[in-house]
Amino acid sequence: MSSNYLFELSETLKQTTILIVDDLEDNRDLLEQMLLEQGFESTLKAASGTEALALLENNTGIGLILLDLMMPVMDGYETARRISSNAKTGHIPIIIVTGGALRRDDALMKSFQCGAMDFIPKPVGEVELYARAKSALVMFHDRVGIRDANLALRESKQRYDLAVNGVSEGIFDINFQTGEVFYSTNWKKILGYADDEVPNRFGIWENLVHPDDHERVLNIIHEHWEKHTPYYSSEHRLRAKNGEYKWVYSRGCAVWDERGKVVRMAGSTTDITQRRALEVQLRQAQQMESIGRLAAGVAHDFNNLLTTIVGQANLARMHLPADSPVRDNCEKIERTAMQAADFCKKMLAYAGQGCYAAEHADLSILTAQIAEIVQHSISKKINIRYDLATQPLVVEADTAQLRHVIMNLLINASEAIGDTLGAIAIRTALTKPTPEELAAAVITSQTPAAEYALLEIEDTGCGMPAETVEKIFEPFYTTKLTGRGLGLSAVLGIVKSHDGILSVTSQSGKGTLFKIWFKRVDAPPSPASISMETAEKWQGSGVILLVEDEPAIREMTSLMIKEIGFDVIVAENGVRGVEMFRENQQRIKLVIMDWNMPLMNGEEAFLIIREIAPDAKVLLASGYSEQEAFRRFQGRGLTGFLQKPYRFIDLVQKLQICMEK
Repeated sequence: MSSNYLFELSETLKQTTILIVDDLEDNRDLLEQMLLEQGFESTLKAASGTEALALLENNTGIGLILLDLMMPVMDGYETARRISSNAKTGHIPIIIVTGGALRRDDALMKSFQCGAMDFIPKPVGEVELYARAKSALVMFHDRVGIRDANLALRESKQRYDLAVNGVSEGIFDINFQTGEVFYSTNWKKILGYADDEVPNRFGIWENLVHPDDHERVLNIIHEHWEKHTPYYSSEHRLRAKNGEYKWVYSRGCAVWDERGKVVRMAGSTTDITQRRALEVQLRQAQQMESIGRLAAGVAHDFNNLLTTIVGQANLARMHLPADSPVRDNCEKIERTAMQAADFCKKMLAYAGQGCYAAEHADLSILTAQIAEIVQHSISKKINIRYDLATQPLVVEADTAQLRHVIMNLLINASEAIGDTLGAIAIRTALTKPTPEELAAAVITSQTPAAEYALLEIEDTGCGMPAETVEKIFEPFYTTKLTGRGLGLSAVLGIVKSHDGILSVTSQSGKGTLFKIWFKRVDAPPSPASISMETAEKWQGSGVILLVEDEPAIREMTSLMIKEIGFDVIVAENGVRGVEMFRENQQRIKLVIMDWNMPLMNGEEAFLIIREIAPDAKVLLASGYSEQEAFRRFQGRGLTGFLQKPYRFIDLVQKLQICMEK
């Protein structure tokens, strides 16, 4: 729910009772909870039209009725008709709240014919409910005031002030016969104007409407003037005093003379700028999540195929004579398959499930190395300037993915500058993002850290307008003549999978600045991995249990394990793996376990094996993130993690480490 400060109610509106009529208890409870959280303090509930009529007979303090249409025995239409035709209750506003009407237009018109003053379709948004309920309660008190005409002039004036200036909505009233126009103080305040800065005259409103919205809004108003709709309502933009446009929700009704000509129109205007911004963020997040799921599924399945291709080519090359012409073919197969694996990593990175092979790397050193490589391939007119931190900036990251991020941003920066004179500034620093930087970030860290290693890449290129900045992280979006694949969407996914923070600032003609914060760790950089020559010499002994559901990977990994000197027992799923371990636990030195398997996944099988033998060594294999694996298995005794697709050297290195533990 939104913060309470968004919902401002006078004491009169807070204490006016709202009657909720719905035959479903969950619906009644949900509406009551929303109203109470918005500041409305008094509610009554009825499960049927009959019960509602009884409550109205005995309670004089009810000022608004939220009425469902689809109810047994007495539906909402009949209930509304009886309430509105009763002299005691006819002044109480009725808002229809329903999701059951199959023909909404017919339901809308019939509701108004039965006496309802408003109509909200389910599911109900909290801002819409708040605004409609608040407006209806103001109307209720106005009706009470008209009915009680014996009140003093002073009380009438106070009621008017409450209706116009005591609410956050702006009020407008246009009299087409006299030419009088009235905009309330709050209407002007929404746009940042003082009361005396906006003259009450024709033409002001039309000059403030955004050009792209102008025709649409006028069409909506004319539809109402032609009596095709019971009221007019529109979401559009109005130009504020500072030149920026604000989104508003405007709703009003016209008055016609006896010839059917519109003589007057009045209504309210609500600032919905923040709500619209939240809706845009939600849509973008949902889009990213949907495409991310698809990308993750494709990448995971493809990774399994690549594991077999890489492993079999690796094994074939190892058994060929040094002078065999086929060795070159095997190397090309391996190299091409690993390039395909890199693309899978990008897809998983976009999905936020990147192949996170955790290492400790110095961000400044890594950045300088990549920049030196990129400098040889960009225009000589571009000057790269360095401002790197003097102290170590060690981060825990997948260095291959980190290189991809740095290289992508540097190449994008060089292409933004083009063949003109320009500069790219690269900065690293030990810092922490400010609250303003966090508020402007595209993504933020889920678990904030005390210290961050900051990477900044800034160019003097062409820059981007705001509407382009909003789209650059969409997959396959490009401003170039030819697309470059996942590009910045993969960058976003990589930063997200590392629980980092990313922001971008750009303006047409003034260049672009990317800022990325990674969590700093207090540790030395990771040592270099073992060489292929060393890997081929290392030999082991004993029995390894291989649990893998993909037959091709099972066969390939079995050959690799035997090549290293171990005997191997295989199982095609977690259930069978647990059985084989139980039967052979005295002989088994290590279990290599796939994470995703049918019947029983790797995590479930691992837990059972550790119950059988608490000191059992288990090496988990997966195409997903090493960081995620150790997070899920933290404190459970996981021995190691093997990233798919893996080569012979990768398997040897992991087995060596596991056997020495």
